[in-house]
Amino acid sequence: MASLVRAPTAAAATKASAALLQQLGKSLESEGPKLAKRIKGVVVFKIDGEEWTLDLSEGTDGKLYKGPPEGSDKPDLTLTMSDANFAQLVMGKLNPQQAFLMQKLKINGSMAMAMKLQPILDAAQPKSKM
Repeated sequence: MASLVRAPTAAAATKASAALLQQLGKSLESEGPKLAKRIKGVVVFKIDGEEWTLDLSEGTDGKLYKGPPEGSDKPDLTLTMSDANFAQLVMGKLNPQQAFLMQKLKINGSMAMAMKLQPILDAAQPKSKM
């Protein structure tokens, strides 16, 4: 079952990334197994100093939680950015490759996995209610 382990704190709730990460957690409920099959690894988002772990290991339903990877797992990919840049990435206003080249996004780990980032960003986008 995919879910956020802890609800965002009041301070975190003012950040754009909090709502977007919450949407990503909701998207995992339906898209988690498909994303896990595609990504096959653990991604850590470091946003303004806060760590969020997205576990999309093969054979899982996907899991998003605040904090470093559980156990002795080392992330396959760590993405470091500001709250504003994360929001722009998710909303499609900032291209991941351009963000990296402009040093708005730091990437540590699997560059191949970083190239498969778009489906994760798409899953974090707010879904319009019709």
